[in-house]
Amino acid sequence: MSIEKITEKIVTDAEEEAKAVREEADARCAALLAEARQKADAILTEREKQGQEEKEKRVQRMHAVADIDGKKLRLETKQQLISACFDQAAAKLSSMETQQYAAFLAALAASTGETTGELVLSASDRKTVGEALMAALSTQFPACQFTLSSETRAMDGGLFLKQGAVYLNETFEALLEDAKEQLTAEVAQKLFV
Repeated sequence: MSIEKITEKIVTDAEEEAKAVREEADARCAALLAEARQKADAILTEREKQGQEEKEKRVQRMHAVADIDGKKLRLETKQQLISACFDQAAAKLSSMETQQYAAFLAALAASTGETTGELVLSASDRKTVGEALMAALSTQFPACQFTLSSETRAMDGGLFLKQGAVYLNETFEALLEDAKEQLTAEVAQKLFV
């Protein structure tokens, strides 16, 4: 064999070997690319799924918060309406005419279960209904031996029954507070059912 043929054979073998190496490298490269694309698609699908789940969780949380806020608002409105009912009751108590108010105070003093003591009024009530109260007591509840105290207290209406150092609170504020505690559920049921 001549040198030319040997050289040609070496070149041909080298080209074939290079071609085979290239084909093998191309195949490996294609396989790696396919595997990488498959992994990327799996990661993308997983992230999309996680994103959707997170979105759904956020929407659920937003709905829950909105529901709680709605309940709070309804409760506040109900409480305001109930307070308005008791405010109207206070206004009606405060707007009684003198004789009616005196009779109410007399019944209030007698309802304490006590028969003696000093009746303490506000300064304005003492002036306007003090005598009428004592007359109503002697007429309606002759067994009661209450006296009108010279002492006055700041209050919107009602009275204190003083027995020595002890004061029984029968003011409008105390009466309405007691009534509010006892009647709120009943008032709410009548207003909102």
